[in-house]
Amino acid sequence: MASTTSLKTVAAALSLAGVAAAQSVNETVWSSFSYVLYGERTPSEGGVIRPSLTPLGAQQLYSQGSLFRARYLSNSSLSDEDNSITTNSPIAGIEQQALDSSQVTVFSTTDSYVVGGALAFLQGLYPPVTDAFAYNNGGANASTLANGSSVDYPLGGYQYPNIQTISSTDPDSVWIEGHALCTEYGTSGLDFRNSEIAQELHNLTLDFYETTWQEVFPNTLPNSMLNFDYAYELYDYAQYAYDHDSSVRDTLGAARLLALRTWANIQQFDLNGNLSASGLQEGDMIRAISGRMLAAKVVAQLSQHISSAGTEDKMTLMFGSFEPFLAFFALSDLANSEPSGLFQTIPQPGSAMVFELFSTGGDDPSFPRQGDLWVRFLFRNGTDADAPMTEYPLFGRGNSETRMRWADFVDEIDKFSIREASQWCDMCSSVTLFCSALSHSSGSSSGSPSSGSDGTNSDVSLSPAVAGVIGAIITLGVICLAGATAFVFGGIRIRRKGPTDAARRHGSLGGFKGAEKMEPDRDVSVAKNGARHERVGSWELGGPGGVTVPPPAATESNAGTTFGASIRHHDDDDKDSFTGLVPVRPAEQV
Repeated sequence: MASTTSLKTVAAALSLAGVAAAQSVNETVWSSFSYVLYGERTPSEGGVIRPSLTPLGAQQLYSQGSLFRARYLSNSSLSDEDNSITTNSPIAGIEQQALDSSQVTVFSTTDSYVVGGALAFLQGLYPPVTDAFAYNNGGANASTLANGSSVDYPLGGYQYPNIQTISSTDPDSVWIEGHALCTEYGTSGLDFRNSEIAQELHNLTLDFYETTWQEVFPNTLPNSMLNFDYAYELYDYAQYAYDHDSSVRDTLGAARLLALRTWANIQQFDLNGNLSASGLQEGDMIRAISGRMLAAKVVAQLSQHISSAGTEDKMTLMFGSFEPFLAFFALSDLANSEPSGLFQTIPQPGSAMVFELFSTGGDDPSFPRQGDLWVRFLFRNGTDADAPMTEYPLFGRGNSETRMRWADFVDEIDKFSIREASQWCDMCSSVTLFCSALSHSSGSSSGSPSSGSDGTNSDVSLSPAVAGVIGAIITLGVICLAGATAFVFGGIRIRRKGPTDAARRHGSLGGFKGAEKMEPDRDVSVAKNGARHERVGSWELGGPGGVTVPPPAATESNAGTTFGASIRHHDDDDKDSFTGLVPVRPAEQV
């Protein structure tokens, strides 16, 4: 094991030495796009209410952010530790001390552990600093008061990033988690579950799963889960316990944990990287849908940077799950070109894949022509101190071709990427609200700028404001339709008040005449002179002849227990009364 680690370290050092030599030729990085996996979180199964970021997970993302800072935001030489796993490639013109949100674009899913990890990453990328203020944020003037004093941000100059959290109801969600609400993706997953290979793996591993859980995790998960269908969930549960429980570490052992990870890798790569599986159309590579959408976003963001002549989107960061990693690994041919099998496995927590836009030669500080722009792909698996950020060739190219011209990169991405959100809707048979809106639009349905290799930006995106208007119109239409339906079929009628209405309301029925409740009675009446007349002895006030109200008691049918408290749910006051009687209704008429 030690010799294997040594060989990996030597190989990484040699690779970085070659990269450093290549980068010494007056190279300038203009922009980078990174997709980052969340850090360690609590498992999705096993009684936890919902997964949450752990302290270790936060440290992993903080460490990754710190390495990005060393690579992109420093003009000085790196420390020996950082220099062994990356090189110094500062992004031209980016604010190095103060965070400028017009230069750094950050996207995240709404999962709390993903958003929390993004915050930890940005703390490492832009740590707290005093007396440093981004020019586009107001500069030093924003911190200076009229009396001449200066004010810093709290917590020693903590920097507040603008993280755009994208919910699944947002059209832009297709770029960051294109698999999440894709119906055909889910259907294809069920097809895999029923496939011959999955059934064989199910039978092959069934005894292993049942025995392992009986010996190591007794009475923790339902027996129906102890099979290959839940390979990832079982590995996720075991890995967390292995890292946090010494007795589990001793009982489970490294060998069985490796077996659990191996089965999970096989399952998830087939679910996300099998390019031969199709959905509605033959050859649509439906299981790699998340990678197809992410690739389009990469080109869109880098194209937008080019269109701005290098002033916008100098760094784009996206934080999400592992599915887009596996999908892109398959689509870009990384999965087949790397003999170690690295790109057919679930990335380690905090992993990052990076696309850099750069140019070579010359000392001209102006933004270069598109013909002089290049792209390279880098991947760092995990955040361990010896995990290098390494260049890899894309699209089946040789190891000497880790860099490719911008135009060639766009041409290759165009072969499988999906530029339009409306196309995603059709391919996925999605029933999301924004898909309904896009299907009735005039074609301006891309959640991402569409640009070709010439860098032109045909931005046909739905802005949040437009998407909100569309949603409001659809909601209003649904309400109007429901109202019309109730009016026509529900017996609701609107009539003009007649002169007899007042007389009817002030009729001779009851009116605080005794213990019996009459239809127009009120419990408290206020006369014109301010005197209050209170009804006594009525059945609902518990007077003579009233009903004794028993204390509420939870039953199996209507009670739940939450942290030791009995909860009774009342869906309707009329039908779920403590006494079983119907409460007084006000006299109403429409």
